[in-house]
Amino acid sequence: MFSLLSRISLLSLRHLETVVRLGTFEAAAEEMGVTTGAVSQQIRKLEAGLEIELFHRYGNRTVPTQEAREIAETLGRAFGEIESTLSEHGARGVLDTSVKIVLYQTWANRWLIPRLDKFAQQHPEISVEFETGLGRPGSGWGSLDMAINQEDEAREDIIRLPLITPRLGPVCTPDLAQRIERTEDLLNLPRIASRNRMDDWPRWLSSAGVMAEDKKPLMVFSNSTLVYEAALAGHGVAIAQLELVLNELVSGRLVRPLKPVVESTGTISIHQPRSRARRSASRLFRDWLVEEAALLRQRAETVLRSD
Repeated sequence: MFSLLSRISLLSLRHLETVVRLGTFEAAAEEMGVTTGAVSQQIRKLEAGLEIELFHRYGNRTVPTQEAREIAETLGRAFGEIESTLSEHGARGVLDTSVKIVLYQTWANRWLIPRLDKFAQQHPEISVEFETGLGRPGSGWGSLDMAINQEDEAREDIIRLPLITPRLGPVCTPDLAQRIERTEDLLNLPRIASRNRMDDWPRWLSSAGVMAEDKKPLMVFSNSTLVYEAALAGHGVAIAQLELVLNELVSGRLVRPLKPVVESTGTISIHQPRSRARRSASRLFRDWLVEEAALLRQRAETVLRSD
């Protein structure tokens, strides 16, 4: 009696995992270096072999079925395990010369990217591929080696390695700081926040004893990168993750008009699928991140003490 696997190809399974992970046939075709028609053909072969429908088709739009999502999630883990095992047993020169990560845009722009030349000098053989976003661990890991975020969900298949707990404090231009002598003065100025970090101002103001009705930010941007740009432009007082504005504090482009700080509610951590953590490129990049986070903590202590 033939097994089910005898009726389907590994290539078709790879196409299914890629389509579900990336969301469209076009994106899957681009990643795999084939035409959209070739992807569609592999999916139809897989449907014939499994004798089930994997995608609902609405004109030019396709939506994966629940069965397709469940199969793709299992395939993502399995392919990760296969690649990790091959990397450990003699295929490093082919498979283990890259690392793929996802992290918050602001942490990419302000912390990681400016330091990447150090990693490149130490390991010129390893390429680093970035995606920006929330990067929550889930079924869409695919070939992703790690995520850097503030998630704290415990999962058996995910390794979590804490890096740094950011500290929060108000920052603004020196000119604007001249109008701030006490906490209450903030109530007469625009307070800037990120839509993704709406709890930061209330958290800091609560520690300063400001009444609840006075805690709402007056200017909200889609991410912290824009928040800091608005503060640099003099548009108001931003609540900042202070580790991300150290250069501006040192140069004097931004100042801390009020010195108290509070810790963020979340710790920036590395999250890795266990199936990817054994890859040598992944291990090297992870160890380098830990070293850089330690340097960031030390520098932040120095700057904030002297500020």
